[in-house]
Amino acid sequence: MPNKSNPVPPTSRRSARQQRLASREANRQLSRAGTRSSGGGDMMSLILWTVAALAIGAIVIGGAFILTQQPSKEGLPSPMPPRAVIAADIPVNGRVLGRADAPVTLDLYSDFQCPSCQAFSFEISKKLIDNYVRPGKLKMVWHDYTVVDRIVGGTESLDSANAALCANDQGKFWPYHDWLYANQYGEGQGAFSKDRLKYIGSQLGLQTGQFNACVDEGRHDEEIKTAESSLPTGVQGTPSIVVNGKLLDTYAYDGVKAAIDAALNPQASPSASASASASASASASASASASASPS
Repeated sequence: MPNKSNPVPPTSRRSARQQRLASREANRQLSRAGTRSSGGGDMMSLILWTVAALAIGAIVIGGAFILTQQPSKEGLPSPMPPRAVIAADIPVNGRVLGRADAPVTLDLYSDFQCPSCQAFSFEISKKLIDNYVRPGKLKMVWHDYTVVDRIVGGTESLDSANAALCANDQGKFWPYHDWLYANQYGEGQGAFSKDRLKYIGSQLGLQTGQFNACVDEGRHDEEIKTAESSLPTGVQGTPSIVVNGKLLDTYAYDGVKAAIDAALNPQASPSASASASASASASASASASASASPS
């Protein structure tokens, strides 16, 4: 999991300069007040000038600090770039990763808030890409299944799925996918607030006006909900893996690899061998029965 203890970035040089200017202004005001008599009215003026100067300094410093920070919920670090991204040599077409003519298709039903989906992305997807997608044997197709919202409440699964499709509108689904999983901090914890989702888009170089409007409006929400209303039979959690139309009962690498290998070479798969043996046995039995029957 990403480190949650990232230090808060220091304020900028500009904020330090503004702090010095505010301090000088405060000193000037205090000097002016100090040239007056020490009567009660002048002492009150001194106090008021002091309070005003301190307030101005706090506002200036606070404003500069806000300008240097990214949107984040209390307790969460600012969104950080992913440690690894999908290599540029992998063909991409929207939410399809890999060559269009790849003989095997892996359909991935996933949720950006799901911790197991994050682990699948970090560990298993990387191996699948290296061993099968890059050589042109496999293409991976992403499908949203926002199941975490139904478990913990809120809309972070739907909002992040919509934001990823907003990025897809600008040809950046998979880079945005990588950023989301790099900045997942548990379920329903505010990691995928709309402000953070928009900030991630700005870091990817997306056209922010278009992207931010898409995020704020939930432009793809209905598309996501419609697709989820017709999930394949048996898909009940995330991640769910379907290889060439067959739902797997595992998302561990060895299990997924075995399914892909079987789809690539069906004649060598155990089920094919068992089927061939059963067919041969049945044929032999039929032949023996025909030989034993009276003419």
